[in-house]
Amino acid sequence: MSVSDLKTAGFLILVLVGTATFLLGTQLPGDSRLMLSLQDSGHFLIFTLLMLALLWPYRNSPRPPVWPLVSLVLLFGLLVELVQSLIGRQPSLYDLLMDLLGVAAGGILFFGLFKRSLSPGLGLAVAALLALAAFSLPIYWLIVYQARAADFPQLINTDGSISNALIKGSRGGVVRRIAVEEDWRIPMELGVKSCLYVSLQEGRWPGVSLFEPSPDWGGYRVLALTLYSDRADELTLTLRINDRNHNKQPEDRYSRRFTLHPGINRISVPLDEVEDAPEGRSMDLSAISKLMLFASPAYTGSGFCLLSMELR
Repeated sequence: MSVSDLKTAGFLILVLVGTATFLLGTQLPGDSRLMLSLQDSGHFLIFTLLMLALLWPYRNSPRPPVWPLVSLVLLFGLLVELVQSLIGRQPSLYDLLMDLLGVAAGGILFFGLFKRSLSPGLGLAVAALLALAAFSLPIYWLIVYQARAADFPQLINTDGSISNALIKGSRGGVVRRIAVEEDWRIPMELGVKSCLYVSLQEGRWPGVSLFEPSPDWGGYRVLALTLYSDRADELTLTLRINDRNHNKQPEDRYSRRFTLHPGINRISVPLDEVEDAPEGRSMDLSAISKLMLFASPAYTGSGFCLLSMELR
């Protein structure tokens, strides 16, 4: 093996070790859907640069070892995911997909910009399309956040806004948008023609969760909910609210039970109660992170309709 070959091998090892250190040691701040999706899509950029770096020593070679390097990089990506599972981080097939797109983009850029085996313009265009595909999820969440901001101080939009992507059924809950029935006698001032119907199925907390509602509730005094129950009897629900500083303990959040009667129900929650709810501290009303509304498993098979939820 020549000195040149040794230098190339040493360079490849150094690049791989540096990339592994960066991937395993870097975590974007926060756990919002945007930040988590950026963390995943960041694999695309890292593996694009990694592929370019590994091909760089062969820029003057008539036949670069492309496929062995592609295999090496993809195996490296798989090993990184396996190591993540051993250090308490979640391995992801989506990360591997981003790795694959990055490898493709890096190879295309190399042959378009440096080897000139492809048209530089074509190489850049294809790489740009791959980047757009890789970052489509963060772009989607940015659009969702914009819609959420436009709805505020409404926390839900029953007209089918994309912001409802942040509303999911909790464990045992299934949420779907339905038209309001004529015999429900909905007050005219609500002006709603549809609602978010929550079906209560088997699970620990059958109900609905608002992940990342508009976080800044400062300047408002009341959380107001309007619900409709098509049950013939009463339904007990629990409202749970926590902020970004929540320590996962029951005493560190707001929790209130109320009874849902047949027909229209209006619930008002003073925000000073929410602020004072955590034991030993005040809830940060500028950093609300989650709201849940759920029943006990005893009510499986029934449901309720969310007509409106807003701050006043």
